[in-house]
Amino acid sequence: MKIINVDEMKPGMILAEKIISPKGQVLADEGTAITAQQLLHMSYYGIKELKIQDEEDAIEKYQFDAPDEFIGETQSWRILNSEEFKEFKRAYEKCSDRLERIISDFAEKQGALDDTELIQEIHSVFEKHSTGLGIMAMMLNIQEIDRSTFRHSVNVAIISRVCGGWLGITDEKELDVLTMCGLYHDIGKSLVPHSILTKPGPLNAEEYGRMAEHPLLGYNLLSDLPIDRRIKLAALQHHERNDGSGYPYGLTKDFINPFSKIIAITDVYDAMTADRVYRAGICPFEVIAQFQRVEPSKYDQNVLHVFLQNIAQSYIGTGVLLSDNSRGIITMVKKNALASPLIQLDDGSFVDLQERTDLYIRACI
Repeated sequence: MKIINVDEMKPGMILAEKIISPKGQVLADEGTAITAQQLLHMSYYGIKELKIQDEEDAIEKYQFDAPDEFIGETQSWRILNSEEFKEFKRAYEKCSDRLERIISDFAEKQGALDDTELIQEIHSVFEKHSTGLGIMAMMLNIQEIDRSTFRHSVNVAIISRVCGGWLGITDEKELDVLTMCGLYHDIGKSLVPHSILTKPGPLNAEEYGRMAEHPLLGYNLLSDLPIDRRIKLAALQHHERNDGSGYPYGLTKDFINPFSKIIAITDVYDAMTADRVYRAGICPFEVIAQFQRVEPSKYDQNVLHVFLQNIAQSYIGTGVLLSDNSRGIITMVKKNALASPLIQLDDGSFVDLQERTDLYIRACI
């Protein structure tokens, strides 16, 4: 057992003692893996230190799998059973398959990137789902689909384009560039061994080193192409962080391109909420809490605030499973407490998670 500052706690660390609030509420039990939402709640009470078990720090330690069934006709149920979603899914899969062919051909032949039709297909997706929240509602429910590097890249492209709209970017050509930044940000992974990309578990030090080469590999692949420089920089800089803690160069905020800063956020969000071979996707409200709690210095604050606020709003009407196994539907999200929305339970009563700091969202269902 060891005592650690709450500011240094990572989600997934195992508690060595029960945490009690000043009001007598049990915030977390001994032996449980701490979540970002719980850590955010503890900051409300001014708790400074916690006792944890001497175990390896890893976010993969905790998985909160939701039951298969829905709570009646939730927003997710309605979307999944709509013709609009089926059409969106077909367009999404077409974009992913086309991107795979484009990148595979390019990496093999080192020719031109023929992506005109791909951009047109993404345009059609946005034309049919005119609002950012409408598109995000579709994206929230496509998480069940098999996740490859190419599908992740399509996700980042779509989410980044939506984020660009939320940030006030209205010029179609600028949005196209931002979309391309998302599509090709991980192109360097086409040169990383497939066994590493698909390994069913965390990477060892050597494998992580190979994976960490992909920003440079991607930039080198794109460097001589007659494309917007910001697309090349997104491939190079999407793992850089404002505080200099990123890679490959440890750049600080003044040296990271604005579009790269957007891709950095959307890339992490999609990666954390996605299912992996070795763990289930992390609850989006857990991801929001983690961004809010420990990541402000790493990301552009204006982009992060706008992104998280709109993401949280997109979950209104979604079914959730709470930490006490009660179920409900998100009815309101407050700007000053994005990770702690108002929930209407199955019995019709309401729970404000900003006040009920002993509860948190375990999963969206």
